[in-house]
Amino acid sequence: MPSNFPTFGLMRNWETPFGPVYAGQEAFQALDAWLLEHRESYSQVLILTDEQVHEACIPFILGNLAHLGESSILEIESGESSKSLDLLGQLYLALLDYGADRQSLVLSIGGGVVTDLGGMLASTFMRGVDHVLIPTSLLGMVDASIGGKNGVNVGSFKNLAGTFAPSCGVYVQPDLLTSLPEAHWRAGWAECLKHAYLMGSHVWEEAIALRELAHLRPLLPHLMEAKIQRIQTDPFEQGLERKALNLGHSMAHAAEAHLGPDLLHGDAVAAGMWLEFDIAESMGLCAAEDVAAMKNIIDHWWPERLRLDDQVIDRLRGDKKNHAGAVRMALPGAPGAPVTLTEVSEFNIKKALASYASN
Repeated sequence: MPSNFPTFGLMRNWETPFGPVYAGQEAFQALDAWLLEHRESYSQVLILTDEQVHEACIPFILGNLAHLGESSILEIESGESSKSLDLLGQLYLALLDYGADRQSLVLSIGGGVVTDLGGMLASTFMRGVDHVLIPTSLLGMVDASIGGKNGVNVGSFKNLAGTFAPSCGVYVQPDLLTSLPEAHWRAGWAECLKHAYLMGSHVWEEAIALRELAHLRPLLPHLMEAKIQRIQTDPFEQGLERKALNLGHSMAHAAEAHLGPDLLHGDAVAAGMWLEFDIAESMGLCAAEDVAAMKNIIDHWWPERLRLDDQVIDRLRGDKKNHAGAVRMALPGAPGAPVTLTEVSEFNIKKALASYASN
């Protein structure tokens, strides 16, 4: 991991349809001020985290929240396998054991698995309790924690059960990234590349020029804003604005289902973007030079190919963008241009898989 990660000192905040987002060195001060005002109204505070984050981050975070008061910690195993209905059921019962009620607050501290699961837990326990998110990973900060989407996996299908639900706030403190393992830096960078392409202009140019993640600082607020802007315009994914955030994700989710929970989501997204850009070029939607730029940057950061074969196609049938049995993908145009939500033939998918395997 970068040891000299520079942080942006100025506080940034955005209002979204799913609650406020705060980012910067003073994020915990903002959360502590909120707790000072609201803590007395909550009967319980339950902290959901995983075993790695508990050790690496929880002491630092709790040490910066003077007004948190008494709280209980629910620790889950790290990794995608924790996003399951079985574990969700166990967490419901654990909340009852801790005396939780409808006046309780759930505080999710962790990466995308924790915030997705915590949001699902908070939005459905006793028909919903308040929720605060503190993302600790790069992927969580720029993507997973923002936008009110929550969910768990069912069988091999990614996020098949889930909700849209507001939170009381997302608090992004970049210092937490210093505890991130190197593999998770790279996984988060995949979502950053997606956001940068959707933003276009200088954000995309700076992203493809970046060679050390320690130099990411100037881009972080822009990468967060790439998602926030689309959520503000299209909060419930009724149009193309928010569906654009699915760029690379149809094939990514199929790859995750095919290869299992040990595959990091961001690594799957990188492969998914490579494949979907190839498909977009075959369908005449994206210019060859833009496809080459995305493929080249993915090949730089992910030189090893995932082992994908035609069985991946069967895993596409649970994708939420599908319609009337047809596979649909959000495919790219030029950097900064709208995506195209379109049916994709099995021929083009197989062609992309063959190209990915042979390069």
